[in-house]
Amino acid sequence: MDATEQKQRLHEAIRDFLWDQWVALGLAGHATSAPVPFVVDPEALLLATFRFAIDSGRFRSEVFDWLSKNGGLLSVQKIKNLQSATQMAPPEGLRDLSVFMQATGYRNWKSLDTVALSATSPDNNFPISDRRGLSQAPDPARPEAFLLRMRMVFGVNARADVFTWLLTHSSGHAAGIARETGWFSKSVQLILNDLEQADIVVSQSEGKRKVFSLHRSTHLWHPELGSGLSWFGQAMFYLGVRHVLRSLETATNLELSYPARSIIIHRDLVALQTAFRLAGLGDIYGSAHREQGETLVKNFEERTSHLLEILKSRTFSGK
Repeated sequence: MDATEQKQRLHEAIRDFLWDQWVALGLAGHATSAPVPFVVDPEALLLATFRFAIDSGRFRSEVFDWLSKNGGLLSVQKIKNLQSATQMAPPEGLRDLSVFMQATGYRNWKSLDTVALSATSPDNNFPISDRRGLSQAPDPARPEAFLLRMRMVFGVNARADVFTWLLTHSSGHAAGIARETGWFSKSVQLILNDLEQADIVVSQSEGKRKVFSLHRSTHLWHPELGSGLSWFGQAMFYLGVRHVLRSLETATNLELSYPARSIIIHRDLVALQTAFRLAGLGDIYGSAHREQGETLVKNFEERTSHLLEILKSRTFSGK
């Protein structure tokens, strides 16, 4: 498979991946046969949709239809936090989103303008009259929608996300939880302190930092709550995919020599490896920085084939 075909297949695979997650959250449509084996992070999903798929007709109409019904379950602050960390969504897309959501009645989405200042004048490409109105509210019984279920309990805030993270991990420290959930580290630390005071979590010191875990002996929660759920570092995964696609643009340029292509691939390699490592998939491109020239270009394509297999089988490591 050459780089041009890889790029096309990766675009198709990531779009199917995003689509299946939206359907799992109540969007009107038919999913592929592949599973979504983790709790969906809706803000990361939304930003990635704007990066990889919003130009597709089915996404343009159905995602905004879903948002018009369920936008109150998403956190504008978390969208801004993730956008600031990843620059995932194009600024003009965020301006369109802000305009649409305000017109639909979600006035607080106006604050998205602060992360889309580089966009041109807003061009609302998603008129309200085009909505089919077929999207449903998320089914709280579906494991993919568990984070939204917790928001129905705790409200749309960091507390719901932190509690979901704790249910899907054995333990963790505040900075790591903050990075994976998209909230400020100080806010996460205060929540963990509150939960520890309530005897819902316990902590132990590891060097200079505290590691927190759920208090398994507490009887405040049903023992099956969160059982079997899996977490996946979605925001960092999408950032890694973005870097891969950018590098594939270089690999498809046959007018460049192998050394020239490898130099440009190296440009994104550290950021790419870091993103996948933080997503729990560090082995995909893990040793690529040691390669160069034709070896790097060809091995990069081989590693990307492995990424395509992961997207096809949905065998994410989870944590």
